[in-house]
Order: sequence, then C-alpha cells, then structure tokens
Amino acid sequence: MNLSPYSTLDSGQVFRWRNLDNSLDQWIGVVGGSLIKVSRQSATLLGGVRPSTNFSELVEHYFSIRDDLEQTFSTFPTDDPFLSSALSKFSGLRLLTQDPWECLISFVCSINCNIPSIKLKIENLSKRFGSRIESRFSERYHSFPTARALSKAEKNDLLSCKLGFRWKYVKFIAEQVEKGTLDLDRIGALPYKEALNELMSETSGNTFGVGPKVADCVLLYSFHKTEAFPLDVWIMKYVQRIYEMQLETIPKSLTPKNYLLIGDAMRKKFGVHAGYAQLYLYEKIRRDGFTQKTLQA
Repeated sequence: MNLSPYSTLDSGQVFRWRNLDNSLDQWIGVVGGSLIKVSRQSATLLGGVRPSTNFSELVEHYFSIRDDLEQTFSTFPTDDPFLSSALSKFSGLRLLTQDPWECLISFVCSINCNIPSIKLKIENLSKRFGSRIESRFSERYHSFPTARALSKAEKNDLLSCKLGFRWKYVKFIAEQVEKGTLDLDRIGALPYKEALNELMSETSGNTFGVGPKVADCVLLYSFHKTEAFPLDVWIMKYVQRIYEMQLETIPKSLTPKNYLLIGDAMRKKFGVHAGYAQLYLYEKIRRDGFTQKTLQA
C-alpha cells in the first residue's frame, strides 16, 4: 500500500500513535478497540478489546487505501509549484477515515493546545474511561471511551484528565450523543455545508465549543468530506502569502466569517478535493516552512 506512516500519523490528523522505529517507520496505535502496528509494508493486529471481524478491511478503511490518489491529484491545478512540490515530496501521506465520535472529542481537546498536550488529554481520557486492550506488551493500552462513559463522568474526573475548561464541552457533547440529539451518522450523510452547520455550536446548538476549524477537521478526518479545508491563524498566514491572488480580500483575523471566505476561495481553487490539497500544503509548510527556496524545492 502507498502509505507513509510518518507523514500520515504525525500530520496532525490524529493523536494516538507512537513511533516505534524511525529507521523502519514503524508505529503503534489504537484504532477502535484494536492495537495495531503499522509500517510502509504491512499492518499487524497486536491485541484488541474485542476481536476485529475483518482486520484488513479495518486497515483499508482507516487509512483510506481505496482512495485513488493519482486521480485525486489530477484534479488540482497544474500551475501550482508549491502544491506540486508537496505532492511529490510527501508521497504516501494519506487522509485518514477515523471514528467520528473519537475524532470530534479529540479535536475539542485540541482547542488552544499544542500537540503534546492534546495527546496527554486523550490518553488520560482513554486510561480513565476506556477499556484496557489485552496485548503482550507490558505498557497498557486502552480504547477510546464511549459517549455513555463520558456523559456520566463527573466534572472533577474530567478535570483530572487535564481537560481544563474543555471538560464542559466534552461532557455536553457526550450527553447529546448519548441522548441521540447529536446524531453523527446522520451528519455524516449530509452535504458538506449542511454537515458543517450541524457541527458548529453557533449554528446547531447540539455541540459546545465547536467552531468552524474543529468542525472542518472532523468532517475531513473522519467523514471524509474532502471539500473541508481546515484553517487556523498559522496556516491562514501562509495561505494568504501563497494564494493572495485567489483571495478577494486579505483578512487580518480569522473570524468565523473570514474562515468561511478563505475556505470557499480554496474550494474554488482546488475543487471537491480541497481537503487533500490542504493536507499536503500543511505538511510542506510545517516541515519546510515558506520561503522562495522552499516554494520551488
């Protein structure tokens, strides 16, 4: 399979994978109730809360192996040296298809946090409220907690997981999912813009603390809605520098209105697979920075 674990699992899409061997590009992580080791050549089931009914299907789905990357990339503009360089340099970077519930809570935990802090919060939640995964490793691994488990959690228990102010977001969303008021399967079946409005707290009322960026991350990294183009202030700065001509105005701040304006401009430029373009652009900006030299490199 055309997969670069390093680029894919360290790309900011997901936070529960750990590098085992740099030279072999081997990683270990939890997908659903399964403990998995993955490399460029293979994926191995190491343990699970419950036996995986079809391990190969789980891996194909999670790593979006059936996505035709060549066909997807052929839809992008050919006169974009920065994107072309990213597509070439980071071959094997794949868009994940994660569990929507876990993805939503993970990105709620990411609000105003760096990656080590996000990983700690998610690991703490899993250890306290998830189920232990039986494996041959001395280190303990746990599944991600269910909505029911988090809906019943007490404030102090959530705070002990280092969630800070995010505890109330997590508990509210868990309660809505458990009651069926927030139906993630239904949202996943909606067109992109409708699904975005259903996830954003300002427009739905069924989530708490979810802005357009968190919503876009969930729509792209779990529902595979490739029109989504996640933005934060950092990547907005680079998008403005690279694609200034595509923007009717140059926003000074990333308000919800400006977020949607920039996203629409990127969807107009890159089409229905704008999210894949974002994934590769973000990787290049993060690894290489943005200079006239890296624009061509």
